[in-house]
Amino acid sequence: MLDLKTWNAIAGAVLMSGVVLSGPARAEDTVKIGVIAPYNTPPGEGLLNAARMAADKINAGGGIGGKKLELVFANDEYKADVGANAYKKLALSDKVVAVIGTASSGVSMAIVDQMARYKVPMISTGAATLQLSDKVASEKERYKYWFRVMHTTDNIAASVGDFVVNYLRKEKGFDKAAILSENAVWAQGVLPAVKKLMADNGIKIVAEESFDLDTKDFKPMLAKIGDSGAQFILDLSSHVDGAIYVKQWGDLRGPPMVGLNASGTSSRFWKDTDGNAVSHVDLIQGSYRAALTPNTIEWYDAYQKRFTVSPDYTSGYTYDALFILKEAIEKAKSTKPDDIVAALEKTDFTGVAARWVFEDNHNSKFGPGYRVMGMTQWRPDGLRDVIWPAGIKTGDYKAPPWQK
Repeated sequence: MLDLKTWNAIAGAVLMSGVVLSGPARAEDTVKIGVIAPYNTPPGEGLLNAARMAADKINAGGGIGGKKLELVFANDEYKADVGANAYKKLALSDKVVAVIGTASSGVSMAIVDQMARYKVPMISTGAATLQLSDKVASEKERYKYWFRVMHTTDNIAASVGDFVVNYLRKEKGFDKAAILSENAVWAQGVLPAVKKLMADNGIKIVAEESFDLDTKDFKPMLAKIGDSGAQFILDLSSHVDGAIYVKQWGDLRGPPMVGLNASGTSSRFWKDTDGNAVSHVDLIQGSYRAALTPNTIEWYDAYQKRFTVSPDYTSGYTYDALFILKEAIEKAKSTKPDDIVAALEKTDFTGVAARWVFEDNHNSKFGPGYRVMGMTQWRPDGLRDVIWPAGIKTGDYKAPPWQK
């Protein structure tokens, strides 16, 4: 038994650290799941918010197999080594039964190597590179513990390319493009496929600019693009705060900008760009107020009401991932890694972002009836319309207000 002096010292340290002791349930009465995210970033906050929201609903409904779901959070700082160490701690020290999250392909790649060693199942909810699923396909027994509840780089290329080719090229007649892209693993996976689609359909790339993750001044790059004669800009950014360059693009009155800007999926984007986001076109990435599934709109509104901001691209995926894990653990009646994996492979779950059915490489099925991705555009009133494809369309494309 601790004496009073020792107890007071421990209590004082706890108070200083900001941790509150509230009589947690015994370990055997909980199911612990780890959540890895880059704190203080839009994708990271969207991931964390969605995880908390899902856990609250799961626990209100009786938990997982009658046990309380306990989330254990870790910050990866968008750094591969930090993310790998976070996974290792969750697996070894925190004794979680599974891990979800990450918003970086590079971080996820580092984690997967740890996962192969420690065998705690991992669901990526913010990493798009095909290198992850390639590992499962090439060495199934070693990497079978990894799954993706998220889009992939080829999904991005197909969806953005569909709009660029079938609308901008075929309906608007645009045949000169510029590319503005961050230096990241996922972007390097998207670009070759998009470039091929453009070339095959008579679109010439007249300028190409790439930027590092710490870039703040994009005006020199945007000026070069403006001088190139490009009729539109394809932008790709996820780790960078895309509001920075979109604000500068609006200041310079650049050509129409279309692509994947992860920051642009949040309602905060309008304020962060001082309204310069008007007419920017961005890919729907699992968290938008459109009928992606029968559950999407109700969930979207509840999220926005609770957090006073719209979901980020990681939010719908993360929310669904926790319910997928809950279902798998309950069907397996086990938290052993191999049992969870076997149950996950049989998943057929309709969440808020998609209907989830896993393929042999542990990506999820893509296309009508499963996951769909479209394009949204910011309107002058600070709201957005879905402008592509026709099945979920709520408005028409409009050129930037500074163009004829």
